[in-house]
Amino acid sequence: MKIKPGADDPLERVAIGLNLVPLPAAYALYGLTAGRVVGVAQQLGIFARLLTGAATAGRLAEELELQEAGTRLLCENLTGLRILEQDGDTFSLDERSRKWLDPASDTYIGTFVEHTASYWEWYGDMARIVRDGGSFEIHREPAEEREYWRVYITGQYEIARLSAREVAKAVRLADRPSALLDVAGGHGWFSAELCKRHDTLQATVVDLPGSARVGREIIASAGMSDRVAHRDGDMFESDLGGPYDGALVFDIVHHLSGEQVVALLTRVRAVMKPGGTLAVLDMFRSDGRRQRASAAALGMLFHLTSGADLHGPGELASYMREAGFSEPKRTKVRRIPDQDLYQATAT
Repeated sequence: MKIKPGADDPLERVAIGLNLVPLPAAYALYGLTAGRVVGVAQQLGIFARLLTGAATAGRLAEELELQEAGTRLLCENLTGLRILEQDGDTFSLDERSRKWLDPASDTYIGTFVEHTASYWEWYGDMARIVRDGGSFEIHREPAEEREYWRVYITGQYEIARLSAREVAKAVRLADRPSALLDVAGGHGWFSAELCKRHDTLQATVVDLPGSARVGREIIASAGMSDRVAHRDGDMFESDLGGPYDGALVFDIVHHLSGEQVVALLTRVRAVMKPGGTLAVLDMFRSDGRRQRASAAALGMLFHLTSGADLHGPGELASYMREAGFSEPKRTKVRRIPDQDLYQATAT
């Protein structure tokens, strides 16, 4: 997946093709705007209001206690992104957008979109981090920051449920497995989908207290607390329990250095049954020099938030071998671009 400029008319298309348009300026100006207006619109309740019916900017501003001029500009930008439609002075939510922005939809990602508004602070400090090092370390927020963890983990759950059923179908477990470990699994939804596929399976999600609290609520609302249990703890220090037939290490290695990945996988191997399945789901760098645009962007995001980066498939294979697992096999996740599932056996 990549972001590229789109022409509004044939003349612009020719100008872009002939390199007559200063694309670096376009990326700096319009890319900056696009990411921000979507998150802010979700925060301010623009999408929620338009789900009830079309409205002018003036009506939106009045009902949501906003300023009319800024509201109009926000809606005009969202129209340019094809998230809203405009008919004269009236704005409405595009039908394709409703799939993602209507809380009644099974594919709602509004909380994830809301969370992206917090990225602004991280990217605003990019120059300092690139120059001097460091990161924001987003997982160090105290458990008492309930709203922070609610938005963060609920947003992750909304994205996870788009692919969780596909991923659960791909994970190879032994016949009639009894115990599954979900490391830093937060919302626990991948475990829930695996438990739905295996009626003998019980899952244990080990995660930080703030994350685990939200995960318990998500699992309870799905009526699966008897199958998926959350345990408060640091994945590097807490008792992981066991022995387990399988272990999930999903969407976490991009926050870790290579040494930390090996240390984590070694801990996981110690609580697994011989022959058990380790499944690692994440986004990965290319082993070549040139990276996909999306991989480069995600690598920067994770560098800002944890000081790490995406790992390459070859690097992951070496980490797994060092920790006591077999050579991993890759499964491409079709539902989420750039996400891959790697599975190996505890030797």
